[in-house]
Amino acid sequence: MKNQKFLIALFLISCQLTFGQNARFSQIWSAPMQFNPSLTGRFDGKMRLSTLYSSQLSHNPDLVRMLHQNISLDGKFGKYKTAGDQEVPNFNIVDAVSSGKPVKEGKDEIVINNPKLHGYWGAGLNYYHYGYEKSPINATFFSLSLARHFYNGRNKFFGFGIQGTYASSNVDQTKGLAYDKEISGGGFRYPKGQPNNLTGNKSYVDFNGGAYYSMVTEPVMFEIGGAMYHLFYPKNDPFNKDNESKLRHRVTAHSMLRLKLNNNFGIIQRNIYWQEGMYLRSKNFKDSLEIVAFWSGLEFYKVNPGKKLNLNFGFYTRSFRTLMPYLNLNIGNTATLRYSYEQPINSAKYNAYNAKRSEISLMLSYKRNTKPGTRFYQKANFW
Repeated sequence: MKNQKFLIALFLISCQLTFGQNARFSQIWSAPMQFNPSLTGRFDGKMRLSTLYSSQLSHNPDLVRMLHQNISLDGKFGKYKTAGDQEVPNFNIVDAVSSGKPVKEGKDEIVINNPKLHGYWGAGLNYYHYGYEKSPINATFFSLSLARHFYNGRNKFFGFGIQGTYASSNVDQTKGLAYDKEISGGGFRYPKGQPNNLTGNKSYVDFNGGAYYSMVTEPVMFEIGGAMYHLFYPKNDPFNKDNESKLRHRVTAHSMLRLKLNNNFGIIQRNIYWQEGMYLRSKNFKDSLEIVAFWSGLEFYKVNPGKKLNLNFGFYTRSFRTLMPYLNLNIGNTATLRYSYEQPINSAKYNAYNAKRSEISLMLSYKRNTKPGTRFYQKANFW
């Protein structure tokens, strides 16, 4: 138990050096392809449909609200393990004659061919949109991700992923100044100052990549990963007035720690780091935007629940400047419903943390092998 407490403290301390703001989801882990394409296909089951809806309230009285929607569909291809260290049975029984081995007279031999599983492919589509009727900027992102997952030994996992994104935006300054970068989804440049009643649109193609490594034992499971977005600096000025306006790299990193608490409850400790420079510093507009945020929290899961309805709970914070209670309702082997509410702390002092976010997500799984709490200490997939 002392070692478990030390690991939790170490993971929490590692995130205290982050500052700034982030305008996206509270439950960013409910849209894993948003922050690491290598997590495509990293879940329990054959196929998964995920939806995430966020209503975000701003302190800006002109904007009031921004709505974010994310929909993703990803699946697995190839032979994969059902849990942390159990292989899918694939017994091919043949007799000794067909196997080519000599047979002793009067005896029948059976050869069991169970090839070692080396990994599988994951592929996914992701749709993300943000906007509001009073907001002068709305944007849509379509992403296609491909990931390769490997098994390194009996209980080690690692993977790599690539992603291509088509992004488009529409800007209409005649709506006024109802813009708040804290709750805007980003991806496109929006100039500061008074509106000039300009309208414009912009689209670009973006490329991203990421990787992760994981290991599972009964007492502990951990995972680390990282990704880089905007690899080729796409131009993102909707008015096409500034050739220097380009997306800088977004860098993300995550860590996950699963600990054995007792026979009734298990713990998941999750950290997600996000640093994004929205565009290169512009000599014409004399502005730049760099966003940094860190999600950190604990989730408590019932181990081996006996009912189809299984309610679990957790608590998160963003850069230790917001409070985020979190509920996770699992419905059999098919559905997972999540709800969170993010409340800023001392927003008068931390100007970048004054948005209130209410979010709900629904995940539907096809051929999920077990309920999330079943065989909890053998699992490797908690996304």
